[in-house]
Amino acid sequence: MRRLLVISIVVMIILAVAFGFIPFLRKYALNLSFQIKNFYLDKKENLTFFIQDYTDQAKQISDMREKINILEADSIKYNALKAEFENLYYSLDTERHYVDPDVHLVKVLSYATLGTYTKIWINYKQQTEEPKIFGIVKDGYAIGIAKMVDNHLLGMLNGDIDCSYSVYIGVNRVPGTLRTMENGEIVIDYIPAWQSIKSGDNVITSGLDGIFFEDIKVGVIESIKPENGYLRAEIKPYNFSNRLSYIWLIDTRIPQTTTINPSMSDDNINQDNSNIE
Repeated sequence: MRRLLVISIVVMIILAVAFGFIPFLRKYALNLSFQIKNFYLDKKENLTFFIQDYTDQAKQISDMREKINILEADSIKYNALKAEFENLYYSLDTERHYVDPDVHLVKVLSYATLGTYTKIWINYKQQTEEPKIFGIVKDGYAIGIAKMVDNHLLGMLNGDIDCSYSVYIGVNRVPGTLRTMENGEIVIDYIPAWQSIKSGDNVITSGLDGIFFEDIKVGVIESIKPENGYLRAEIKPYNFSNRLSYIWLIDTRIPQTTTINPSMSDDNINQDNSNIE
């Protein structure tokens, strides 16, 4: 009996304690539930923001790459335009003293062949069908001639075997013809043997061939030797700018009835042009 009483008292105490702690346990469980929900919602929100940020950044990176490509293309075009402007400004800045003949500032399109720097294509449309040889001037120096080939203007610079024109030598204006030898040596040929010339004499255009007008600088005589009843002089042409984007084209408007160089026949030029193509 006594034992049963003790057991009853213990049960009552346990029940009393349990019922006394139920509000506390309920509150604890509720708080724990809120914490878990808040943690879950925070993590969900952070994950959503992370995914959104990643997506936005990926799009921004893609847009930036596209803009960079556009800017690079624009930069290349700008540099090309800048170079074109500088070349044009450089050419126009050279003083022009040519009054009587027609003088045109023309654009050089390209070399006629890669690795050959003495033939160039020039952007110029001839106004008449009359065969014509033009003079080419750069930085105030005569640097070559030009001729229409298949409706395109082909420039042949000093040092090209097809380049030939009439010149004067020294203060006595001794006549001669500039041309290029097979070995690439630029010479003044067919100089009268009785004429007096010397190393260091200046060479200028004579204008008698109708290609250039008189008194355009060409170069300086380096050496002289007899050749088949004439004198032949080796010439060092004046240095001109390698910026060949623009050159001056000389049209003296003088009828050209003389043969400049036997190698400059239409057949030879056309054959050379077919090799180029």
